[in-house]
Amino acid sequence: MKIVSQYNVNVNLCTVLFCVVLLFSACDYVPQQSPSLAVNPASPLVSVDRGGFDQVIARKAGKVVLVDFWASWCPPCQHAFPHTVQLYQQLQDKGLTVVSVSLDSAADQEKAQYFLDSVGATFENLICTQDNAIEIFEIPDAIPYYTLYDRQGRLRYRFSPLFTDGSQGETPASIDQRVQELLAE
Repeated sequence: MKIVSQYNVNVNLCTVLFCVVLLFSACDYVPQQSPSLAVNPASPLVSVDRGGFDQVIARKAGKVVLVDFWASWCPPCQHAFPHTVQLYQQLQDKGLTVVSVSLDSAADQEKAQYFLDSVGATFENLICTQDNAIEIFEIPDAIPYYTLYDRQGRLRYRFSPLFTDGSQGETPASIDQRVQELLAE
């Protein structure tokens, strides 16, 4: 009987030690992303006010500029944003550039950058943390919200995929169509 109880103690002790070793070894574990699944890290967020935003748009003269206003706390924004990334990847060689403007608070800037990294947003990424950013950028309804500038820097279109009253706004296909229209000019 003593042999069995000593055996149980040794097994229990070994089990506890194994779990402790496993726990401590897991603390240093950093999962490696598969190279086939890796995305390009996003461009860093740059804080701007309306004047800084206008300067960014002016520097893009000669390109069609799609501006995507979004926030990390906005599920429709998270759903729509990968389309913006894909459109940029497909059409950047034809003259499209994208500027994203996060409307996150300063406290959520890290979350916003994490989201941008997760979708590979390699275009220019801005953040406006001012309390009245919706008013500053004249966003009439809800985000996501888009503006589209022609090659001369003129604002040609303002649109949203979904309005706060629930009605459907622009679809991804119609956004693509408007971008193609300006690229053809």
